[in-house]
Amino acid sequence: MPITALEQQLIDDIQHSRNPMVAFCSQLLQTPSVNGVHDERAVALIIAQQAQQLGLDVEIVGEYLQRPNVIVSTHTGVPTGLLLVGHLDTVPAGDESAWTHPPFAGEQADGRLYGRGAIDTKGGMTAALYALALLKQHPEALPNGRVQLICVPDEESGATGTLGIKWLHEHNLLEGKGAIYAYSGDQITLGHRGLLRYTLVCHGQSIHSGAAEWQERTAGANAVTGMARLLLELENLHFEYSTAPHFGEFRTVITPGTLINGGVSINIVPDQCEAAVDIRLTPDVTRPQIEALLDACTTRVEQERGVRFTRTLLNDASATLTPDDAAIVQVLESVVRDVKHKEPQRVVAGPSNEGYLLNDRGIPTICGFGPDGENFHANDEYVTIDSLVETAAIFALTAHRMSLGL
Repeated sequence: MPITALEQQLIDDIQHSRNPMVAFCSQLLQTPSVNGVHDERAVALIIAQQAQQLGLDVEIVGEYLQRPNVIVSTHTGVPTGLLLVGHLDTVPAGDESAWTHPPFAGEQADGRLYGRGAIDTKGGMTAALYALALLKQHPEALPNGRVQLICVPDEESGATGTLGIKWLHEHNLLEGKGAIYAYSGDQITLGHRGLLRYTLVCHGQSIHSGAAEWQERTAGANAVTGMARLLLELENLHFEYSTAPHFGEFRTVITPGTLINGGVSINIVPDQCEAAVDIRLTPDVTRPQIEALLDACTTRVEQERGVRFTRTLLNDASATLTPDDAAIVQVLESVVRDVKHKEPQRVVAGPSNEGYLLNDRGIPTICGFGPDGENFHANDEYVTIDSLVETAAIFALTAHRMSLGL
């Protein structure tokens, strides 16, 4: 559909927020919120304070004071049309000396803002916040309902949503006709692969490495080599490419031994070894199927090596796919086409995120769309400044068109 006069006004007006958006995003990047190192309260308060200054309604809620959710609304007391979502935490920066720009400096260079979380998801939350502020200035753009932004904690630990989306839903604070998770890129990410993670423990039998019984293998069982044997079996499992819609470029992938620990002394046959296993699931493969394969592999190694295995489930995020005909898909696609003057591509993501939690709770979700950038979970993560402004306009027009259709 052609851009209307009101929509053009929104596009033009967001340009006035360019410098404030850059300053605010830089402030977020300068506030470390590394999962497992920092809590999210400091960055949550920055978002809440900025939202209040922009005239928006704000709630800070959650199970724990130091790990809150931030809920920002254009209005109160009316239904939510578009729900925008971002997460407050980031992954670690790794070797900071390997970064061209310090990961927590929020430096600007060559039209980019650099820092850990720039596109995962501090840039997206910046664009979303200023989209809400723009809509607040133009209440006629939301004839039905409101727009909300929720910023949740603890996504990077495995997308469980325990402190964020699940908690908000349990407390009747989660609603929307459609949602966009504000990651990076202008592809319309309809879904993502699932995620299973396990901790495996191999139990062996310790004995002095100089003992005659160990030499003759009449006593002792090496838990480390038993674990190694199992991990190699798991690595050699092969899955075909998915036949599910939109998932054709992906297979189920088992990555064994992403973390490993075992042994107590250099001269003792180790009686225990622990390893983590990361599994990415396409819709064709289920958790029961995976666990049947794990059972078969562990049984073979137990019989061969004289060891015993136990396992603990760490994460279970299902593969998800938003229907092509969902309103949020149709509306966002029309806006991207009109603003960026190109046909957007519909894709699914290899990594998992919290989109499945929103879909499971009846909110059709774009599992990734936002400003342009590169290097998420890598050195020199950055977001392009022009795309911050453009994405804010796209979010605002999407909210407006969804409101017309409520």
